[in-house]
Amino acid sequence: MGHGFSFATVILSYFLVGGGMFSATLVAYQLEVKSEIGLYATLALGALVGGFVAARASRGETLLEPALGAIAVIATIVGLAAATPMGAQLWSGAHDETLKFIGAVGLSSVVGAVIGAFVGEKLGEATRSSAPWLIYTGMSVFGACLLASLLASIFLMAKRGGDASDTESGVVMVIGIGAGCLLAGFAVGASARTRPLIAAFFGGGLGLAGYVALVLKLASAAASGDAMAGVAVMAVAGAIVTLIGTALGWTLFGRKHAAGPDPAHLGRQFQ
Repeated sequence: MGHGFSFATVILSYFLVGGGMFSATLVAYQLEVKSEIGLYATLALGALVGGFVAARASRGETLLEPALGAIAVIATIVGLAAATPMGAQLWSGAHDETLKFIGAVGLSSVVGAVIGAFVGEKLGEATRSSAPWLIYTGMSVFGACLLASLLASIFLMAKRGGDASDTESGVVMVIGIGAGCLLAGFAVGASARTRPLIAAFFGGGLGLAGYVALVLKLASAAASGDAMAGVAVMAVAGAIVTLIGTALGWTLFGRKHAAGPDPAHLGRQFQ
């Protein structure tokens, strides 16, 4: 059964496709993928996973929303590149090649997201159990933290350029991650078929912990006791913020749309 356009699903797809593409990029890096076709295929696969999960999490049939989410991810990446001196240099010195690369990446992500959503819809209606939302929320928060970090970087570069201090960078990053957790939770609550508060709490904590652990690994930071304690604190904080966002999304949108049809209305239809 169809459903109207859902902006919450667009947000959810944005986070899921972004997280899927970023994870796929890391896999390609680890596998030392060199060819352009291999890179585009890997990005498409990551977007496919994000679109698939978005379709399973969505309340009804959805193909447009994952496509829009993928386009928003590409817009974020382009915006980040344009805000850096290297990106501006590439745009001016290799305009045609840059446009070709952006177009290829954009097409790969959109096609992958739509195919993933199509496959997800063809599997039939997802379960109304809240258990899968542990995975959906974890993946959404992971992607939200990643994209929030990119957006925070754009904001900081636009305001301070290369003069930003470590403290300013840290504050902006924490605010961005907090906003990402809140928005991811809100999208989860607005899209869910059943109240997923417990799953959202643990999923949000796992998603943020995974992201912070990944950042530490990429930064070659030692897994010391203090670092692990910091990851745990951030995970709990992220879980709470995600829970708040989920409760708001569920209360304002999810609960209303998840309610079954009015029996009296069905009776009038068959009279």
